[in-house]
Amino acid sequence: MYDVCIADDEALIQKSISARLRSSGQAVRIAGCADNAESAISLYWDSKPDIFFVDINMPGMDGLSLVRRIREEDPVCATKFIIITGYDDFAHMREAIQSGVMDYLKKPISTEEFNAVLARAARLIQQERGKNQQRLDGVLFYDEYLTEPPQILDGGTFIAVYNPDAETFRKAEEKVFELLGGGANREGVLSLAFHGTGSLRLYYAHGIEVQRSGILRSLGAFAAESAVFVAYAYPKSERLDVLADKADESVNKRFIVNTGITECLGESTISSVDTGILDYALERGQIDSCRLALKACFDELSGRDSFYRELSSLYRKIVLLLINKYVAHKMPIPDSLKMDLSLFALCRYPTLHSLQARLNGMTLSLARKIGSRERSGELIHTICEFLKQNYTKEMTLNDLAFHFYISPPYLSRRFKEKTGVTLVEYLEDVRLDKAREYLVNSEAQIADICQQVGYMDPAYFAKLFKRKFNVSPSEYRLRNKQ
Repeated sequence: MYDVCIADDEALIQKSISARLRSSGQAVRIAGCADNAESAISLYWDSKPDIFFVDINMPGMDGLSLVRRIREEDPVCATKFIIITGYDDFAHMREAIQSGVMDYLKKPISTEEFNAVLARAARLIQQERGKNQQRLDGVLFYDEYLTEPPQILDGGTFIAVYNPDAETFRKAEEKVFELLGGGANREGVLSLAFHGTGSLRLYYAHGIEVQRSGILRSLGAFAAESAVFVAYAYPKSERLDVLADKADESVNKRFIVNTGITECLGESTISSVDTGILDYALERGQIDSCRLALKACFDELSGRDSFYRELSSLYRKIVLLLINKYVAHKMPIPDSLKMDLSLFALCRYPTLHSLQARLNGMTLSLARKIGSRERSGELIHTICEFLKQNYTKEMTLNDLAFHFYISPPYLSRRFKEKTGVTLVEYLEDVRLDKAREYLVNSEAQIADICQQVGYMDPAYFAKLFKRKFNVSPSEYRLRNKQ
């Protein structure tokens, strides 16, 4: 199954591509659509799609700039970008390739060409997935292996190995098995992998205690030459999950030392960096303030001797803050965000810059959403006040949308979200409440009151009034006058 996103400011193009995807014969799931660049960036961070169709011309930012920005914010981006363009010249195609685009489709899009490009993207994704799967043959996943209570490791050698390059990792793994299992014989060596983190593996050999000197002889020179990072320990009646936490922090040392062999840390460290300013900025949807607050958190941590020991804890602390904001604002939590709470989540990022870029992208995406909701809330409040002042005028949804420079569907959806009623129902309530005041506080004829509150048909007005207050306008006046 391939997750697909679409970014195009034309609703008809979005529908056309969606229909082509459904009839392509490929196993695809449409994860979402965006009609501008900023929404597309948020959609990317929410979905991390396998394939992203992007229009070259969109409001605010063109499609190629959008792809470049996503790749800058997420250096480990594996998404296959397909540009939709009306151009067909070498300069544009060269720019597309330099921007990291897999392929392009020229308007008008033929079904044959669309299916061919989609099939090519699917083949590339399958090849990449196949390589990752080959590396996992005969390996257990940590979360599936871990039992309640977790296994106790008593004696032996525990090793964690990290390297983002698949071929280098394979060679490092062979050396670890030679060290722990005596050559090609892998029996007796536990090998654990992590979902979404193919660059790291844990190994444990019970009863085989390899001293630091032996690890250095076997792995030292190779680690230095190949940018491999190794953390080791000799567990003594220690729980597997506790030791894995220590290894998680130890492997983070690679962010300040490119290669090396280090003993697993003692006690796990909880970060004390204050995220209160980030929380405040997020709650108000302040994008620039969020960016500065996030930078301040890492600047504070980088000045500490315990930097790499606190890094995983700070990362999870910020991710948990984001998740809580999604819950508080009743927004669906992106699946990609949930994975960031897992053990060794930081091993998906080859550099500290790519890690910070990921957090920055997730945080700013949420800030945009909250800011949009806050702005829409202020807008709806303004519209409500406008209706209270202009209830006598004949107004339609289209009239109001035009007056406030927004689309009718957006206004309809947001108004119902914020008030709990439709715009028509709200205007009806305003008019009928005002009619009650006139019935009690004036001597005007009911037909005149009907027109004063915006209704031309007295019979229709009486019907609405009785439906809401369970009495006719004349009965209401009589009861309340008395």
